[in-house]
Amino acid sequence: MRPAIAVLLMAAGISAWAVDPTVVLYMPFDDPPEGDLVRDLSIYGNHGRIIGGVKWRKDGKFGGAMEFLGNGKIEIPHSESLDLSKEMTLQIWFKTEVPQKGRFLLYKVHIGAGRNYEWGIYLTGGSKTVSMYVVDPSDQVKFVSGNGNWGDGEWHFLTGTYDGEKLRCYIDGELAGEVDWSRDVRRSEGPVVIGTWGGNFFTGMLDEARILKVALSPEQIKREYESGYETSPVDPAGDLPTMWGEIKGGGLIPR
Repeated sequence: MRPAIAVLLMAAGISAWAVDPTVVLYMPFDDPPEGDLVRDLSIYGNHGRIIGGVKWRKDGKFGGAMEFLGNGKIEIPHSESLDLSKEMTLQIWFKTEVPQKGRFLLYKVHIGAGRNYEWGIYLTGGSKTVSMYVVDPSDQVKFVSGNGNWGDGEWHFLTGTYDGEKLRCYIDGELAGEVDWSRDVRRSEGPVVIGTWGGNFFTGMLDEARILKVALSPEQIKREYESGYETSPVDPAGDLPTMWGEIKGGGLIPR
């Protein structure tokens, strides 16, 4: 996207995500919530509600962020746009110094028998394991993980992808693991939740929660770790995607 296009979007008061249909949820947390309302900047309007102990902080990875106090979450109602079964990318930045066990940072609740989730990105093992999880319609779970020290009080970037053939997990822009898997992911009308799995509440800060209905490539994820999210509005000139971190830093597109 050329700078002129970004300026036009700014003049129209439009977020770049409003013209990218592959982004089905984008919560940058740059602005304080409106009461308990947290706005989604995608075209789909998948706004969420704070439940319990979550507060806004201005010192996020990019702009503001949300601090989770160990007893709170953000819940986003089900919508058709969040009903993902064949491809997806799940992304979030996190920071914690607290040993975490069994925390989905971002996941889709399953309503019905069997496991109570459909897909999600996960932190466990005393903050030493990150994972991407999916469940098929027969209640069979598949996951891929990476190990390290993720409870060091620094910002880390967790991404999970599924492209219909492989399940992948990335941490800080690097591939942590992949596994073959070629099934549909099961679906229901459960909400998307940020910051907990059931009663296992995350303690720390979360930023830049994003879901896409396509699987990003390893090269894209590496670039996004280094420079911020890519945005790909229609650009007849065919220029390379603009990095969202650069746009936000330069103030080209208002909130």
